[in-house]
Amino acid sequence: MKTKKDTAAGSGRKGRGKGKAVARTKPAAKATASRPRRSRGRPPTREGTVGREAIIAAARRLLDKGPPHEATISSIARAAGVDPALVRYYFNSREELLMAVIEDILATWRFNHPSPAAPPAAKLSAVIRDIADFALKVRSMQRLLVEECANAKSPEVRRRVRELNAGVISRWALLLHNEHPRSIKPTDPLFVHVAVIGMCEFFAAAQNMIMPLVPEGVGMKDLAERYKDFIVSLVLDGIRSKVEPWSVKGPAAS
Repeated sequence: MKTKKDTAAGSGRKGRGKGKAVARTKPAAKATASRPRRSRGRPPTREGTVGREAIIAAARRLLDKGPPHEATISSIARAAGVDPALVRYYFNSREELLMAVIEDILATWRFNHPSPAAPPAAKLSAVIRDIADFALKVRSMQRLLVEECANAKSPEVRRRVRELNAGVISRWALLLHNEHPRSIKPTDPLFVHVAVIGMCEFFAAAQNMIMPLVPEGVGMKDLAERYKDFIVSLVLDGIRSKVEPWSVKGPAAS
């Protein structure tokens, strides 16, 4: 026969058992309320409208302010206001993103387009002036190409860099072929490409060294126009005649 004491003790054990059972169910309720695992694909964004173009635009803004090596996936994502995962969703690597920036810069640059009926010298002049203007206004381009993309790990990025430069050289070849008399040995378009870029890039990069050497009263804009005239004359005169010896212009050798 159970006493009141035994009954009370049994009730206490049952009560404690119920308490344990309730405690064991709490983690299950917490697990139910946890965030569901995200499926593969485009990461969610608060903005909803941020896409590939916005990320490229953010990268361009960063590259306008600093050197290419400072434009990381994380810094570009911050500038675009998105998670780095979204950047990686659109671009397999940082190299691919920087190559997309290069292509976007070229696609939006307003190149000079002389009339098809313009003489070859006018077309050559337009190309040289374009390169000079580009070097002065888009300071990141050559560093992007040379330091970041030309030796990229991605074969696809290296291929796109090569195609880009090969297209420019082909344009030079066409212009030089039209300008050159058949009696003179053709000028190598690759060397013209390298020389013109070199002359333009150094002038743009070395402003802090060049400007103190300029006569007082000559501004940067005026100096740039005079320099473009100089390069145009230098290249066209070099194409039209041979130099023998280097300081004296003479007739083409037979």
